[in-house]
Amino acid sequence: MLRVSFGVLFLTRLAAGLDDGIGPVAALLPLASCLPLGVLLARRWSGAVRHALLAAVVLLYAAPFAVAGGRWDWAPWTVAAAVLCALPGRVAWPLFVLVVVGSGGAVLLFGHGLGPGPGVQAGLGYMIVAANGGLILFVLSALVRAVEDLHGTREEPAGAALARERLRLDAELRDPLGGNLRALASRMRAAARAGPGDARRDLREGVALARQTLARVRAAAAACRAGPAGEQPRVESPRLARRALPAVLALQCVLVMRLLALHGHLTGWRVTVLAAVLLAAVVVLEVLPRSRTTPAAQGLLIVLPLAFFPGVWDRLLGVLTGKLLLTLRPPRSWALAGVVPAGHLAWLLHSVDRGDPLVFDGLAHALTVFGDHLMIMWLVYCLGRLSGLLASLERARHELAVAAVRGERTRVAGDLHDVLGFSLSAVALKGELADRLLDTDPARARSVIAALVPLVERTLAELGSIAADRVDLRLAAELDSAREVLRAAGVEVAARCETGPLPAGVCTAVAAALRECVTNVLRHSRARACEISVSASDGVVRLRVANDGAPSPVPAGPGSRGSGLGGLAHRTGGRLTAGHRPGGRFEVVAEFPAAAHAAPRGGSAP
Repeated sequence: MLRVSFGVLFLTRLAAGLDDGIGPVAALLPLASCLPLGVLLARRWSGAVRHALLAAVVLLYAAPFAVAGGRWDWAPWTVAAAVLCALPGRVAWPLFVLVVVGSGGAVLLFGHGLGPGPGVQAGLGYMIVAANGGLILFVLSALVRAVEDLHGTREEPAGAALARERLRLDAELRDPLGGNLRALASRMRAAARAGPGDARRDLREGVALARQTLARVRAAAAACRAGPAGEQPRVESPRLARRALPAVLALQCVLVMRLLALHGHLTGWRVTVLAAVLLAAVVVLEVLPRSRTTPAAQGLLIVLPLAFFPGVWDRLLGVLTGKLLLTLRPPRSWALAGVVPAGHLAWLLHSVDRGDPLVFDGLAHALTVFGDHLMIMWLVYCLGRLSGLLASLERARHELAVAAVRGERTRVAGDLHDVLGFSLSAVALKGELADRLLDTDPARARSVIAALVPLVERTLAELGSIAADRVDLRLAAELDSAREVLRAAGVEVAARCETGPLPAGVCTAVAAALRECVTNVLRHSRARACEISVSASDGVVRLRVANDGAPSPVPAGPGSRGSGLGGLAHRTGGRLTAGHRPGGRFEVVAEFPAAAHAAPRGGSAP
């Protein structure tokens, strides 16, 4: 976009120079300052390089004065563009105004020697050329850079939102659940130190607190899944784009008023006021909020006056063509955007007097006006497309952030349900077992109570690792824990593991799935026997958990599957089979892809 704009702008100024009768060699003199300006626009440079290129633009712009004096197209649009692109805004804009006003002042003070009309008219023309060229290149360059920046940093908001969400979830979970777990650990320590009577009281209070905390964990998991995903922000086009097009359009309208006066169309104050009002309305419609009628009204204000001000009002046709190209869908947009400029060029060429000895100047003038048409059309189209692209990138950044937050909540909900849920269920079951053993086997009861303290402390550590996404489970330890919990519940267990060391991620996933399966056995069955096996073959780690005492199957409606098996399916990539088997049995088989580069990290059972 920027290269096309630069090329069209240069060719338009080349045709304008030929129109002024300065000859082809003098018309090419602005090419000298275009070269460093093109380098400046080509990429991002350091401050020192930008300043050097700006100096080169200024020097090469001024050099032709020593050769041709004022007999060349010296409108300083390259300097105006370089100032805006090379310097920070607080310095660039005052200098830009100085360059634009200075070009008009130079015409008034020293004359111009080019173009018809009095000095004020010519000075105004030079100011418009400098301002238009500088603004067009700067705005398009800035918007292209903004698109590149947004595209390159599109994932940064997601990372920031993820970090904020983890901090928020950590604060929400650590205080209430952490307080309960610390109180639970205190109860279990007291039970381990107390006599039989006090130990029973502390145990029962601890078991009640464990079940209360388990209920809070499940509620917190449900709240994480149902939490708000965030509102879609209102995305607007960049402020620079919203201001640039009205500014360039206002300059075009000033140019039209200048040409109306120059060609004698302003025959009285009524005509002058009417033309000024119509031109002001075109600019105002560009500033007003968009509606369905705004483009049509603006188009009428551009087309209808052509019958009254031929050869002048057509300077606004580029706005109409750009709007057609931007608002209509292909192929109609391209068809109309081709018909209007083609018709305009045909009319301009038809207006050239072929019998005039200065026919070459007439052709140059036609090409200048047509180039101006293409430049404004391209500007309108590029501003619209770049603004839309920036808005789309902003929405995409927000959607990535929302997806990251939603994924984090889903992960935390799954870890709460699977990791903490199992640990608290184990605490409750072992606490109840110890309570029963206090009367029949006090020594074993003391052993079970002593094992509860590190279990609660491990659960507290797991709570801290969940929000930070540092959950790291060992399959061997989880198999031992599953045996103990199931036996504490009166379930006979047969467990075997036939895998070598597994990668840490696979090991954690299999261990978490095992926790969920054991939790389901305890919650949803009256099992007396349970078989657990972990095997690996053909690059797949397979976990199988089967138990008896399963309740009769109930037809499941859509979406009725619990979060536990749903979480298993998600973790295994959907490779999960679960269902009732003959003899009142229930079986779950989950498969995990085994990484080829297995890390030597605790994955095998003893």
